[in-house]
Amino acid sequence: MYFPKTQIIENLKTNVGEFVIAATKEPYNGPYFKTSDNLFYSGKNYQDTPNYSLEVLSPGTSTQNQSEIAAETKPEAYYIIDDAYYNSKGYGINRRSPVGPKPSIPQPTLKDYKLGEFQRYFLRKPNRNIIIEVSQQQYRLFNNKDESVQWNSYQPLQQSWVLTGSSSKEVGDVNFNLATLIEFQNGAFGFVSYFKGKFNQYYRDINKVKENLITDGTEFKIQRTGENYIGSYHIHPSKGPMVGAKHVSTTHDYLIPIEEFQAISTVPTGSIERSEGYSGGY
Repeated sequence: MYFPKTQIIENLKTNVGEFVIAATKEPYNGPYFKTSDNLFYSGKNYQDTPNYSLEVLSPGTSTQNQSEIAAETKPEAYYIIDDAYYNSKGYGINRRSPVGPKPSIPQPTLKDYKLGEFQRYFLRKPNRNIIIEVSQQQYRLFNNKDESVQWNSYQPLQQSWVLTGSSSKEVGDVNFNLATLIEFQNGAFGFVSYFKGKFNQYYRDINKVKENLITDGTEFKIQRTGENYIGSYHIHPSKGPMVGAKHVSTTHDYLIPIEEFQAISTVPTGSIERSEGYSGGY
């Protein structure tokens, strides 16, 4: 659908009870535009899709009975439940309507930092240019067009986010370039601006040990013994978290995040930091 700008009036706003969608007779509230031949369409302009044809309600039609009008004008087939279709999809007749995305704040794991990057997932609503960060599970539902979610209203996007490097600027530049490429390749206007310039978010200096950290016993287990660890610890850039406030040359244990430890069936070798001359054993 295309209209020359000289032939339309853009960015109009409806009053409650003013319009219904012509095809379904359902009440419509939101932005609309008017053409020179006195027709009305949803959206700020023809580029703000979807552009539904709108009908003006007569002055005597109240907002209270709009839903009744919509119900009366729907075809009889609208109310027929296709049992075979529902059975093939595994749906119950009382299944819930598709839902929108649930925002999620990512938290890189120690494993991610060892790898140096992790995946971030986003859903973009093109007609309003809204971008929401979500979990991998939510991303998969929308990307796979699962009928439990409003997949047709969102554009799935994902980005590999660099975590470590020789400098904060280096990491920020890489993430910025990747975001710019994703925006260009997917026509996802606004993706770069979503980050508000924070392209070094989650950055960690791989050349420095993080020291004088404290854990309350809910984060780590001692890799050698399997016991929950409470006390001071540090994070070595290549070895990960270890017992003790500072990294020293004498023997000290490795720490494993509790959720990762549960996946380990046997204690691997090298579960303790050895000082020079250490002859073995734990």
